[in-house]
Amino acid sequence: MTQTNYELFETFEKNSAELYWLAFLLTGNTDRGVQAFDRALDFAGDDNPGFDGFMNDWARKLVIVEALDTIRKELRTSIERTARVEAEDRLLGSVGWVRAAVARPEIVKESFEQAVIGIDAFPRCAMLLTIYEGMPVEDVSLLLGVDEALARAAQRIGVVQMTRNLARRGGRDPFPGLSPIPVLSLS
Repeated sequence: MTQTNYELFETFEKNSAELYWLAFLLTGNTDRGVQAFDRALDFAGDDNPGFDGFMNDWARKLVIVEALDTIRKELRTSIERTARVEAEDRLLGSVGWVRAAVARPEIVKESFEQAVIGIDAFPRCAMLLTIYEGMPVEDVSLLLGVDEALARAAQRIGVVQMTRNLARRGGRDPFPGLSPIPVLSLS
């Protein structure tokens, strides 16, 4: 094992909880999160050049790639759904509803997880990668295999769905009868 591979293993060990949580949120499933994390760790064990420095960033990227690969079929189906919704929204025009804010002094980790897991796979991944991982939309669109406009639409949908999921109290929708796909245009 080379020194750089050893450093990457140390990074995985030191940040394993955070890296696993990222895989869990991207895949939306405990077992698939573990599978993605394990595959990223296996890849890190290969004799891969180019790991000099930036080990934490590289470890996160390995987990992201493996998590997306783990849900590839679900992601393709979600991409198709999102593309249809975005096309309908462009055709009909955005309405831009304004809703009263729901006061929540604090969001606990479990509530955040449930809000994120409740989002369809493609918008969930686009939102997590752009907002929480800070990746540029251009990179996310390449990683997910879609054009930038669809990646931006998925990001908007993910943000609005997560907000709606967090606003629900006791599993009750505060805006019953409204589509879970947003009518907001956050462009």
